[in-house]
Amino acid sequence: MVEVTLEQVNKNILVLKQEIDEIKEILEESRLEFTEEVKAQIEESRKRPTSEFKSQEEIEKKFL
Repeated sequence: MVEVTLEQVNKNILVLKQEIDEIKEILEESRLEFTEEVKAQIEESRKRPTSEFKSQEEIEKKFL
């Protein structure tokens, strides 16, 4: 049987607590409402034809 110290258990609990806090933040963010301005921007972007968008290759040529 493997021996585990209280320090190791405490360290593991602290790591788990931090991970749970991060998960809670992500879940809280997913419940946020978009402002009317953001909703309008999304609608506007959806109306643009895909031919106006740059391809992955074009972006890579510019930045790589």
